Amino acid sequence: MTSGEQQRFEEERLQAEIVELRSDLGETVEALVHKADVPARAKERGNELKAEAIERGMELQEQVIDRSVELGGRAIERGNELKTQVAERGSELRDRAIAAAERTREAVSQTPADLWAKLAAAGVALITLMIIVRRVRRS
Repeated sequence: MTSGEQQRFEEERLQAEIVELRSDLGETVEALVHKADVPARAKERGNELKAEAIERGMELQEQVIDRSVELGGRAIERGNELKTQVAERGSELRDRAIAAAERTREAVSQTPADLWAKLAAAGVALITLMIIVRRVRRS
């Protein structure tokens, strides 16, 4: 290789190195500008946090909906159970009140007592029936 060729080769190598250094310098400047741009970075971080909060809110909303559906179903089941129990208990108490009234009626009609005794027995039967009905309504 002649010295002219060596010099041209060296110039090309230096030119390539200069181009590479300029590219590296441009990237470095761009990175420094990005780091120095605090408001833009803060806004970017704010947007990230906002997106995370929205996503978490949606997850929580789904959990609330799922849980409310589950609890609603359980409440309906429990309500139906209690409704059945109240109906059974009410029927039982009603039957007992009717039986007590019948016994009182039979006792009154079988004894040749005066009118006041019959009225007193009817009053007792009525009061008993009212007490039973009141207990059924409270339970």
